[in-house]
Amino acid sequence: MGEFQLIERLTPFLAASADDVPVGHGDDAAVVEVDGRWVCVTVDVLVDGVHFRPDVSSMADVGWKAVAVGVSDIAAMGARPSAAVVGLARPGSLPESRVEELYAGMHAACRRWGVRLVGGDTVSAGALALSVTALGQVAPHRAVTRAGARPGDRLVLVGSLGAAAAAVALLERDMEVDEPLLAAHRRPRALPAAGQALARHGASALIDVSDGLGRDLAHVCAASGVRASVEAAALSLAEGVEEAAEALGVDVWDLACGGGEDFALLAAVPARGAAAAAAAAGASEGVPAAVVGTVVARDGDETAPRVALTLPDGSVRTLDGLGYDHYRRHEEAP
Repeated sequence: MGEFQLIERLTPFLAASADDVPVGHGDDAAVVEVDGRWVCVTVDVLVDGVHFRPDVSSMADVGWKAVAVGVSDIAAMGARPSAAVVGLARPGSLPESRVEELYAGMHAACRRWGVRLVGGDTVSAGALALSVTALGQVAPHRAVTRAGARPGDRLVLVGSLGAAAAAVALLERDMEVDEPLLAAHRRPRALPAAGQALARHGASALIDVSDGLGRDLAHVCAASGVRASVEAAALSLAEGVEEAAEALGVDVWDLACGGGEDFALLAAVPARGAAAAAAAAGASEGVPAAVVGTVVARDGDETAPRVALTLPDGSVRTLDGLGYDHYRRHEEAP
């Protein structure tokens, strides 16, 4: 059973949307109502050897990354990040000085995105794991979920693809990794200003690209009851990704659209405002942004791909099932 099949199996135990829970399970963050205010809540866990390697990332890098992934989830709701709490599982062999370095990294990321680290818990454990719960604020009824994409909407991608995935793939083969690729893995960049800009420009659906463009866009399609068509030529690949794919002997689109850890933002936006939304979101963060595809209706043909990618040579391939899955990745590992 893969990660997302397990989540689906656990769904009966999770709260659905309700008056006091405007957005329940199944999105980048839940939204709860507190005295008339809408608060976004999300949690991510980083585990030694899974999300980072101590021989590659410093403790400060790990702390930064733990905050960044939570801020990215808040960004994907069109919300403003505001606070975070941390749960630290610490092996006894980890000295206090390295714990302080970990917290210094979290503090630096919090300063970068205007987040206050307000507390948490620490326990003894056999392996290092760091859990950060991030909170954000959004105006009532203004949270952008995965479920609003409509046929005819355009797909806007903010950010570049493939850098972190390329770094990890090269590291796994003990190959040389260029510093910009490695930096994307060590210290990912969340895009909360872009998320808010997309929301202001009428985004009907929004998600962060953390598990790979193929898998994450498929989540939007499933939640919205639609299909999607993406133009490969419009996608922004991070510098060095094509060269990394060639060195690895892998398909560049598999690497860029399936590797994960991009923390780009992908939005469905009404066609008339898509170009303006892309321009505003990209300018808000100083990153590439473009209209990269179209939302299309589900026509009843179950053999048609949920997410289709048109390659530069005009051929079409499916991105269905392409993306990171924790459990299946572990099963495939040597």
